[in-house]
Amino acid sequence: MPHHDSADLKNLTTNFILQLGIPEKLKGYYYLHEAILLSINDTRMIESVTKILYAAVAKKFNTTSSRVERAIRHAIEIAWDRGDIDTLNSFFDYTADVAKGKPTNSEFIALIADRIKLRI
Repeated sequence: MPHHDSADLKNLTTNFILQLGIPEKLKGYYYLHEAILLSINDTRMIESVTKILYAAVAKKFNTTSSRVERAIRHAIEIAWDRGDIDTLNSFFDYTADVAKGKPTNSEFIALIADRIKLRI
């Protein structure tokens, strides 16, 4: 897959994450941002979230994979608790009914990465 203009990718990713109600003050916001960008540029990342993706994000932020996983899960929980239901439904209509509960970290990352790929 070709690499796209990184400024465009970063802006789109930022917009999506903020639209979903994840505040920038969370560590998970930054980890999620990085995880989505990595997934867009390398689809293998999403096939092995725990082993490859979290490790890559952890390395960049000088932390551990389990902290990355936990912070991302927390950010998604915040989006689910405080985010706009209509926005969440419009993003996750096929993968998660808001009433059923939040998507997994990998579903969340994969879905946003896919949406961004469709935009570019």
